Amino acid sequence: MTSPNRIDRYPALLAMQAVPLFSHLDFHFTEAGDGWAEIVFEATPKTHNVYGILHGGVWLMLADAAMGGALATVAEPDERVITAQSEFRWLRALKGDSIRVCARVLRRGRTLSHCVADLYDDVGETVGLGTGTYVILPPAD
Repeated sequence: MTSPNRIDRYPALLAMQAVPLFSHLDFHFTEAGDGWAEIVFEATPKTHNVYGILHGGVWLMLADAAMGGALATVAEPDERVITAQSEFRWLRALKGDSIRVCARVLRRGRTLSHCVADLYDDVGETVGLGTGTYVILPPAD
């Protein structure tokens, strides 16, 4: 029996993971369902800033990817999900080396949609919060 939350139900998530930037950073979706997606990421020295801590831009990319992934679970397979606006807040320092990002769609509109992402550290504390607005585009010609 297959899990109802398996990402292989959503080809768009598998395609996102194959993007060279994402595969280089070695992030992956762990679970997904209609209107939500989860990413788990392990920080390594290649993702650290000059101070030896996880670069803030990586946090943003993870939040954006998770929100886009959540929206992709409810978009048509040939539609394109494009970030129009995003905002992020770092709430506390990361404890440990992993981040779990849980994103969900707040509203799926015809052309504009809104999502939110919560980021958690190794001990389960919320370390960041992201919001995003996405444009849904028709298939490319």
